[in-house]
Amino acid sequence: MLNFDILFSNRLTAPSVVLAEATWYGSFRAGISSSSGNTVLYTPGSRWGVKGSNEISDGLSGVYRYEEALDLKTATLSAGNRLSYVGISGGFGTLTMGRVWGAEYNSTGAILDNSYYLGNSYGSYRIGPAVSYAISTGPVNLQLDAIMRNNPVNNNKTVDRMLFGASAGFGAGKVAISYDSNSDGIDDNDTPNDKSDDTMEPKTTNITLAGEVSFGSMRVYVGQATSKPDGGNKARTIMGGVGGSLGDTGMGFLMQAAKRRDAMGKPTPILLSLYRSLGGGSTVILEGVFNNKNNMGNKIDAQTTLTLKVDF
Repeated sequence: MLNFDILFSNRLTAPSVVLAEATWYGSFRAGISSSSGNTVLYTPGSRWGVKGSNEISDGLSGVYRYEEALDLKTATLSAGNRLSYVGISGGFGTLTMGRVWGAEYNSTGAILDNSYYLGNSYGSYRIGPAVSYAISTGPVNLQLDAIMRNNPVNNNKTVDRMLFGASAGFGAGKVAISYDSNSDGIDDNDTPNDKSDDTMEPKTTNITLAGEVSFGSMRVYVGQATSKPDGGNKARTIMGGVGGSLGDTGMGFLMQAAKRRDAMGKPTPILLSLYRSLGGGSTVILEGVFNNKNNMGNKIDAQTTLTLKVDF
């Protein structure tokens, strides 16, 4: 039976796991995207990298990971905003330094990030330069990140931004919370050395709650994200979805909706997704996004994509 997580298998949901040896891995993705009568070839999230660990002593290991983004259209690559870190792991947890999966992503994002389009609106995923500490105790996972960057806006500060995430499993379900205090106005999803727009982004506090329950091969999830910039109005997004595998067919589906309420109105994007495992790490995905608006409050035409993803 196909596991629902096959489509999202590159996500790191247990940040304190230590890899036994160096491993090359990658995900090559290409597809056709159509919107407003315009059809293009795109390569979303293609990358390759190496990850692993070296034993330092009994119960203590050094861990590392490095990724580069790929553009299959032009055969070019760039470190971009992918992962790049080194750290140490043991019974105390895992301490890493570099560009890491953030606490938001490993807690609430692990529940709510299920699509190429809606998922990216739910928080900071890869962050850095950061010092990150994560620990797992039974069903409970905790992570704390401190972003330390030479920022011309607040160059007298040691820690520019703090993120915290926690999740706990119970039976067939899981709950999570994440907190993000952006204290310097930096968008940490930008290219790490890009400071061109640092002064344009206000200090913002983000809090997200999420939960999920599984019923056999089906999964239901719900969450709420609240964002409050200094001197601005609070924005709230309520989201939820259901997905799972369709018996032993190798096929699965996802239906997801998000209700956003902010100064630009109340858009309600809806996503429908079908996917099929082809074996050998290959998956074909058909997605459509409807009833959406951009940051200016203007309606966005429906968008559909057909993507082939090959993981190794």
